[in-house]
Amino acid sequence: MRLLLAFLLAVALPARSQEAPEWFAETFLDLREDVAEAAKDGKRLMAYFWLEGCPYCRQLVSVTFKDPKIVGRMRRGFVAVAINVRGDREVTWTDGATMSEKQLTALLKVRSTPTLIFFDEKGGIALRVSGYHDPGQFDAVLDQASGRAPSPRSALQPDRRAPTSQAPQDPRPSRD
Repeated sequence: MRLLLAFLLAVALPARSQEAPEWFAETFLDLREDVAEAAKDGKRLMAYFWLEGCPYCRQLVSVTFKDPKIVGRMRRGFVAVAINVRGDREVTWTDGATMSEKQLTALLKVRSTPTLIFFDEKGGIALRVSGYHDPGQFDAVLDQASGRAPSPRSALQPDRRAPTSQAPQDPRPSRD
């Protein structure tokens, strides 16, 4: 009886989704176009790399991405898109190469979730950060990502595994 009750509760209760907030952009994931559209509006592109079941992604979405101050700053200064690290949707990278979300994840060497990659107006990587950041810490991330004066190091710990001033090297073998 308990097993049946547990099953019925699991089926009846809504799933706790980690999908991106409603204010994220729905795009064709052509990052060249997304960067250009954002720049045209005086904004920068942010790519949010997430994984289903990731507790830190859930926390980022349910706490930081719901904070009114953060939401306001994001809407004013950034266009946000979500990339599922295990996803199969087609993405066009800034050099025009097309690949799946999981292939882009590998190309950019995203090793943990959540990872946020902020692009400058020309499509270069302006900032890359990984892990959960509470609203206060994320406010400092947005300062740095927008090109404003760097934030105190105690509030911002960027991911240093990938270069932030140039596009990553393509790890795929050449077809020469």
